[in-house]
Formats: sequence, structure tokens, C-alpha cells
Amino acid sequence: MDRRLRVPSSLLVLIVAVACARADVPAATAAVRTEEPPTPSVTATATASPTPTPLTRVMGEAEAWAEVRSALPSVPIIIPTWLPPTVDRTRVELRELVRDPADPRYAIAYIAPSGATVLLALGPAAGIDGSGIGTRVRNSHAVLSFSLSLWSAPSEAAPRRVRWVEERYVLHIDSERFTGEDLLHIAWSLERTGQPALKYPYARTKPGVCASRGAVPEATIRQLLTFVGTGDREAVLDCFSLEFVGESSYPSIGGWADLPRASDFKLSPPSALAGRFVVSASWLFSSDPGGAWNQQAHHFFVLGIEDGSWRVYEIGTAMYGPPP
Repeated sequence: MDRRLRVPSSLLVLIVAVACARADVPAATAAVRTEEPPTPSVTATATASPTPTPLTRVMGEAEAWAEVRSALPSVPIIIPTWLPPTVDRTRVELRELVRDPADPRYAIAYIAPSGATVLLALGPAAGIDGSGIGTRVRNSHAVLSFSLSLWSAPSEAAPRRVRWVEERYVLHIDSERFTGEDLLHIAWSLERTGQPALKYPYARTKPGVCASRGAVPEATIRQLLTFVGTGDREAVLDCFSLEFVGESSYPSIGGWADLPRASDFKLSPPSALAGRFVVSASWLFSSDPGGAWNQQAHHFFVLGIEDGSWRVYEIGTAMYGPPP
């Protein structure tokens, strides 16, 4: 990562997907998703009594995840690829492992020398009353929730949780000391093996024509704006991550190519957020696009690396502060 990227502390960000007013003209109206992921209904029938492991067994990280996979071969496994640098990854705690097919569970805790803990788990977990920020994790709707008190006292010990559902399984990442931004970084960087399929699968036909492979993420946004109004939907789609396209349906995202031409681009320097970067951009359409768009447009783009290139993962027109 280019350490020369300037990160303005004043920039606020919205993480939210763009909705589409029509299939050919995407809407620019922003809304923060704070609803909980759906609660799955359990349909499996237990064939044996639950068999939990003894609580808090200390072992190596690879050994712990291997034991979970061996005991629960059919459930989603959420192995972290990024953790806060203070966390000791050489020894973890296996705190729960239940082999009941109707209610399987596991919980693995990573611990820093200070005692701060990150818990990655499968099993029942409600959202935390207070603030909620909607996002996506492993192709699934997710919510980061935390106490309202953390906005005024971000250093206090208080629960934070990223929660989502894959099939019938509730998955969550919890901490009382690491920040909500840390939890988002962990969630966005999880191992992708076994994640749910995209709702709208799409195969790129013009890879690399928009997405930047350099150290400057905003280059992708500048390129995107040059494709607005050209009618080249496949070029526009290369600007967006497959996760974004697969959630929003690629015909509507490609509709950016059918809007009036854009000019007078103004882009902010990128601002770091949970392992991704946020770029604020404004531009002028050559004519009034109609619908939810204004002729003078402004968006916040959240970019991350996909296949070695910077692509857009989320877009918003409103803002919130980095989660405490």
C-alpha cells in the first residue's frame, strides 16, 4: 500500500449500496441499512445429543480451525486473513464446539497481550442495541452494531459485533476493546472459501479497462466517470467489484453508461477505512438525468482490492464517522 496516500481526518463515509430507480437508470438516493440480517429458520433435525468441547482450550491457530472443520464439515468457516497487529496468532482459545446438526456452534478467540479479544463464532447472536451500520460480508448482508455510548467514549470497554447469515447459519465477530473499524477490517478480509454464491453471477468481458492496478485507488473512479454516458456497460461494470454487481444486478449498475456524459470531475484524496479506501467525487452531467439524480452529482465510493485491482465495493450519498 502506498503510504503516501493522504488520509484527511475530517472525511466521513457512508457504506451503503446504490438502489436502482429503473433497470436502466440507477438511483442516487442513499439510505443506511441498519436492519439485522434475516434470522434463519432451523430445519435440520438433531440425530445426536450436543457434544461440546471443554471450554477454553488453548491451541495453535491452524490446529483450532482444523478441529472445527473436522467436527463440523458442512458449516461456514470464517478464518481471518487480517487481525489487529497486537493480536497473538500463535495461540488461540477454542471456547465452544458443539456437534449438534440442528444447532452447531463454534467460537475461537484471538487475544492480544493487553487482554483485548476478538471472537469469531457461529451460533445465536442478536444485534447490539445502539448504532447500526449496514454493509456486506462474504456476499451476505451484514450489520456492525455497537453501543451509542461509544460515539462519545470510543475507548471504553463495550460490545461491538458484526453479524450476518449464510444459509441458516448465524455468524459473528465480536470484541469489547477493538474498534468497530477493526471488526469491519476483519470481516471484509475473511477467507472467502465456502462463501455463498453471488445473487447475480457475472463474468467480466472487459477486465482491466476501468479498474486501476496501481497504488492510487481514485484512478478507478476517474476512469468510471469517463465511461458515464458512453453506452459501454461492460466497461462500467469493470469498475465495480463482483460482490457489488452480484448484489445489485449488473444490468442496473451498467446503466451508469446510459446516463448523460459526465464532466468537471472533482475527486478527494483517498481516506483509509478498515483496509479499504473512500474517495469522494463530484461531477456535472451534460444534461439533467432525471429520476433521483441531480445534474450536479456527488458520491462517496468505497474501494478495495479485487483480483489485484481497485474496484468499487459500496457507494453512498450520505456520511457517518468511522465506527468506534
